[in-house]
Amino acid sequence: MVFVLGLSFLFSLLSGFFSQLQLSYIISSDSKELLNTYSMKVERFPDVLSSLSRNFQFDCGPLDQHQLQHIAYNDYVIRRITIKTKSGSQCSSFQGADTESRLVPLLSNMTPDVSLWVASESRSEQNLLVAEWKGEKGRLLVHMEPLVSETLRNKYCDDCVLSSISSIDSPTVSYWRGDAALLVNEPLFTSEFSEGLRINTFVKQELLAQYKEELWLPLFLFGGGLGAICLSLYRMFIRRKMSLHSLVEQGLAKQEFVPYYQPIVDVSSNSLYGCEMLARWQRPGQDVISPMEFIPYVEKSGQILPITEQLIEKAIYEISKLNWQTTKQVISINVVPDQLESLDVLEKSLKLLQHSEITPEQIAFEVTERKQFTDLTMASDVIEQLRMRGIGVKLDDAGTGYGGFSYIQQLNIRSLKIDKMFVENIGTADIKLSLLDSIIAFGKEAGMEMIAEGVETEEQSKYLAEQGVYLQQGYFFGKPMIFRDFAYFCKSMASQPQEQKMACVA
Repeated sequence: MVFVLGLSFLFSLLSGFFSQLQLSYIISSDSKELLNTYSMKVERFPDVLSSLSRNFQFDCGPLDQHQLQHIAYNDYVIRRITIKTKSGSQCSSFQGADTESRLVPLLSNMTPDVSLWVASESRSEQNLLVAEWKGEKGRLLVHMEPLVSETLRNKYCDDCVLSSISSIDSPTVSYWRGDAALLVNEPLFTSEFSEGLRINTFVKQELLAQYKEELWLPLFLFGGGLGAICLSLYRMFIRRKMSLHSLVEQGLAKQEFVPYYQPIVDVSSNSLYGCEMLARWQRPGQDVISPMEFIPYVEKSGQILPITEQLIEKAIYEISKLNWQTTKQVISINVVPDQLESLDVLEKSLKLLQHSEITPEQIAFEVTERKQFTDLTMASDVIEQLRMRGIGVKLDDAGTGYGGFSYIQQLNIRSLKIDKMFVENIGTADIKLSLLDSIIAFGKEAGMEMIAEGVETEEQSKYLAEQGVYLQQGYFFGKPMIFRDFAYFCKSMASQPQEQKMACVA
C-alpha cells in the first residue's frame, strides 16, 4: 500500500512537467492548424509576393490604386499594401500610412527578391510582420494581419500567450504579439522554419498553473493504478517463484526427476563410447517437463544439488543393469561450477558410487562453460582430487561461455565437448565454421579428447570424422531416451562383428 501511495504522489509531483508537455502539444497543434489556414504563411512568401506583384504597374496610377484597394479589401490576411515606384513616389491601400518609418530587417535575404521586416504600429507598442518584394519596376510592401498570433493570444485565457518570430542569425529583432512582460520568461516551446526563422511561444504562469492543477488528480490516480499493477505483477512473480520452488521440493520428495540417456558413438569403430545423462522432470499425469523450464531456476535456487544426487543414484542403478563394469564405456553427468568448487558437495555424489559396480574411470563430470566459476583455485583442487580417483572432467559447451579456453589451462581439463552451435554450421559459409575448425585444431594440438554435440546429419558426422573428431553425440545417432529405450539401443549396437561388440546386455 505504501508503494502504491508513493507512486501516486510521485506522479502527482510531476504534474508541472506533464502540464508543460500537454500545453506545449496543444498550442503547437493549434498553431499548425491555424497556419494551414493562413494563406500567406512564411514558407510561401516568395511565391505569393511574386504572383501579387504582377497585378501592378508600379506607377501609382488609377489601375494600381484600384488593385491596392481591391486586393487589401478582399484578402483577410493583408492589412495593407504599399507600392514604392522607381521614381521614389509611393501609394498605399491605406492612405496616410507611414510605411517605412519604423521598419527593421528580420530576414533581409529570404530570396534575392524577398525580405521580411518588422514594423511597429504607432497606435501600439506591438508590431506587424512586413514582407517586401523588390523588382525592376519598384518595391511592394505587404503588412500582414497577425491572425495566428491574435487567435492564440486569447484562446486559453485573456492575453496569456505570446508568439515571437525572430531570425536565427539576428535574435534581437523579432515580431511579437501579446504581453511584452512574457518575453523575459523561457519559451514554452521553440520551432524553426527552414528559411532561418525561429518561432518562440511564451505563456503566462497562470495558464501553466491551471493545467498543472487539472492534471494533479489524473496523475495521482494514474500513479496509483500503475503502482497497483506493478505490485500485483510482483506478487504474481513471487507466488510463481515460491510455487515453482515448492513444486521442485515436492518433485524431489516424490522422486519425480528421472535420468534420460543420449548415446555417444565412436564413429571410427561404430561402437558405443558411452552416454550423457540428462535431467527430465516427470510429474504424474503430465508430459515430461523440458530441462529448459526448470534447470535455470534450480541452478539459482541451489536445488540443482539434490536433483543431481537423485539423478546419479537412479542412473548408476540403471546403467549397472547393462554390465558396463565389464567395458570401458563412460557415463557423463552434468554439474554446475558450484559443485566443482566444494569437496563436501562432491563427496555426497561420490558416496552414491561406493555400492555400485561401475568403476570411477567410467564416470565423467561435465561442467558447462556457460556458467562462471567464482573460485578457480578451489575448482582446480577439486578436479585434481577427482582425477586422482579416476574420475574425468569434461568442459561442456566449449567456446561459448565465460572462460573460453583459459579454463582448459587453469583447470587442467583434458576433454572438451564441442557445442552444437558450431556443429550446425557444417556445410554453410557461416563464420562459426572457421571457429569450429579452430577449436578442433586446438584440441588436436593439445592432445585432448573431443566430443562433438548436436550431430544431426550424415554430412556433419562425416565432416567431423574427416577432421579427426570421432566421438559424436546427437539426433543422428539417437535422441535422449529413457533407460528402457537406451537398453534397446545398446542391444542394437551390440549386434556387430565380435571384435566390435559391446556389453550392453541387460
